[in-house]
Amino acid sequence: MPKVKALQCALALEISSVTCPGVVLKDKEDIYLSICVFGQYKKTQCVPATFPLVFNARMVFEKVFPDAVDPGDVVTQLEWYLSCSG
Repeated sequence: MPKVKALQCALALEISSVTCPGVVLKDKEDIYLSICVFGQYKKTQCVPATFPLVFNARMVFEKVFPDAVDPGDVVTQLEWYLSCSG
């Protein structure tokens, strides 16, 4: 049986801190970031709701493109996805 080839795209996202000068959060409950990439949802740990929000988080999102035979195919599929989700 022939080996099936596929391309994989990985995104490593590092979030150290979030600042917003002049903004005071009314709700003092802990806060987190929720991020969606490639249809995968991940969230950071909760941190106190005072700026700067210090997350020091690293997330890795991966997607396999089984029908892609070259990187241009992946680009086309990602562009189509972005045009449909925007």
